[in-house]
Amino acid sequence: MDISSNQKDALTELINIGVGHAASTLNFLIDHKIRLTVPEIEIKSLQELKGAPPVEAESSSVSMNFHGDFSGNTSLTFPLESARTLVAVLTGEAADSAELDDLRSGTLAEVGNILLNGVMGSLSNMLAASLDYSVPTYQEGYLNNLLGYQQAEAVLMARAIFYIDELCISGNIILFFELESFHALLKAIDEEVTA
Repeated sequence: MDISSNQKDALTELINIGVGHAASTLNFLIDHKIRLTVPEIEIKSLQELKGAPPVEAESSSVSMNFHGDFSGNTSLTFPLESARTLVAVLTGEAADSAELDDLRSGTLAEVGNILLNGVMGSLSNMLAASLDYSVPTYQEGYLNNLLGYQQAEAVLMARAIFYIDELCISGNIILFFELESFHALLKAIDEEVTA
């Protein structure tokens, strides 16, 4: 799926603004200094995403639906080992603690809630779009299986890098759109940002 370089730059900037707001919120809530960046985004079809590695890796995913001026689903996904490391750092539990598995779903659901709301809020505010969101849900499994229920025709994928203390943890923010909604997003970008 082709978009202009101006549209791609605008999307990257909008997602970075949302990620920056989310990092500020997370820094307020926990004892660790978190820096979040989104160095690049990619636009793919769902088939391309399903065919790209590492779809067979075990993953943790927080997802929520959104609807309004454009509709779809957004997810924050981590390889399972990265998810465990992130939760250990955020909760102060040892990485091999038996309680870490119990804490993982709640902790990642909250991180996902903050990050995904930051990104969607940035898109909504900067594009003057009306959006409503569902309550985020947490899942674990193979990424290909987690993607299996999606009906999207356009996928925006942004690699999110969490810098916490001495650690660098990478995850993905993925936005799934029907083609009509994706075109509505691009139109809003052209009208509000790149004009």
